[in-house]
Amino acid sequence: MRENIIDIIAYLMAELHSNHAINEKTVVTLSNQGYSQTEISTAFSWLADRASMQEFANIALEGSTSSFRILHEFEKMFISSEAFGYILLLWQLSVLNHDHVEEVIERCIATGQQPVEMSEVKGIIATLLFNAEPFSAPGRRVFLHPTDMIH
Repeated sequence: MRENIIDIIAYLMAELHSNHAINEKTVVTLSNQGYSQTEISTAFSWLADRASMQEFANIALEGSTSSFRILHEFEKMFISSEAFGYILLLWQLSVLNHDHVEEVIERCIATGQQPVEMSEVKGIIATLLFNAEPFSAPGRRVFLHPTDMIH
């Protein structure tokens, strides 16, 4: 489920970067792609939390720089090119910042798998984003209960 939420967040950020409106049609499109209402709501909630934080604006600025990360030969052994391309895409879409990218790479190496594929990278990213962020404030949580509603 968390990996699907990462995909939805990437989709929404791509829409925002393309200056497309996020509206009910977006929700219908995501539903037609097989995502559950809980997954869609959680992705929207994550974006709404970030939009209200100054940190989000800083991450968006980071993603717009012309620099990019390349892998060392040693790192290439632990991350598939498809998975690394996905990491860079999320960085470019401002879902990840530079520190997140480095953390994901370090966690891929720490797995000892050669190479870590896309599904594992999505799991690492989900764990990083949903567990490392400050959700301890009252009323804030990433995953909704089945009876929760977003107004």
